[in-house]
Amino acid sequence: MRKTAVIFALYWELRPFAKRLGTGLAASLAPVFAAKDGGVIVARSGMGTDSAKRMTEKVIKEYNPDIVISAGFCGALVKDLGIGDIIVSDLRDRKLYCSPKPIFTCEEKTEVFRREGSIVVDMESSGVAEAAVAAGVQFLAVKAVSDTLLDDLPRSLLWLLSPSRLIRFKEASRKASNNLSEFLLGYINKGAAS
Repeated sequence: MRKTAVIFALYWELRPFAKRLGTGLAASLAPVFAAKDGGVIVARSGMGTDSAKRMTEKVIKEYNPDIVISAGFCGALVKDLGIGDIIVSDLRDRKLYCSPKPIFTCEEKTEVFRREGSIVVDMESSGVAEAAVAAGVQFLAVKAVSDTLLDDLPRSLLWLLSPSRLIRFKEASRKASNNLSEFLLGYINKGAAS
């Protein structure tokens, strides 16, 4: 069986996946945990390239996976992507741009698309890829769109005090994380069978 490490930035991105693996709430709060059969390692790195790289290096050293997947949410840079759409990238295809900082507005997203040609943006994939490549481990990014081109991201938590924004944010996160976990399980199970 192929051993797979899946690196997420944040807890709410990984929880539906952990549930589908049969991992209880308490166990899924750990920064790193293994599925019951040991074939899937799940880690939470925190936000940003450096955090993702450090966690990936740790997971590779401790668990020796055959493949490392950078999983989580991304922002759409083009208007034909919707909430919950899944993007798979090896980063060489330039579909995914890894930004050193959050991209908040439609204007900023449009500028990144114009400059980079990428269709989605995240903040962790290049760190995960760098650690995987350095260790000679296969890498893949699997991301779910959590904000569309037209969705501005909050610059502060005060933004979430608006009930309508909070509901919209919660629903987008739920749809993105559920679609992501379904796709990941299918991908991992297909790899284990081949």
